[in-house]
Amino acid sequence: METNEMIKEVYNGTIQTVEKIIPMKPKIGGPQLITPPLTVKFGVLIGFVGDLKGELVLQSDDAMFSHIGEKMFGMPLSGEMLDSFAGELGNMMAGSLSTYLASVDIKTDITHPTVLKGDAKLSGFKRAFFVEIQYEGIGKLELNLLLSN
Repeated sequence: METNEMIKEVYNGTIQTVEKIIPMKPKIGGPQLITPPLTVKFGVLIGFVGDLKGELVLQSDDAMFSHIGEKMFGMPLSGEMLDSFAGELGNMMAGSLSTYLASVDIKTDITHPTVLKGDAKLSGFKRAFFVEIQYEGIGKLELNLLLSN
């Protein structure tokens, strides 16, 4: 499978994963190309290797992650619990995406999640795109796919 086709499948799988894992109705924007560096104030990074190499970065603000946590677990999250939840949300999404990719014959292995806080700057990727996922009246998430190959 050629790289552009794999990227399309990663995008499709990511959207399907967001709709499956996060119990809210999203409005999903189209993919947009981005150039390095990517600055992340609060988010989670999952690395992947295999047929595609790179990172998946899910970012938003504390309030949005807390709201998702409240929707999923019935209580607002803050501090260490919020950091832990952000990592676990990234893990659930990356695992689900990896399962989807295996179903379309793209082999990937994922790393454990890394929570990013402050003004983390990510660079060193060859190409990248992001998708904005809006939750009306609540906030937005950004999904970034950073490719190394």
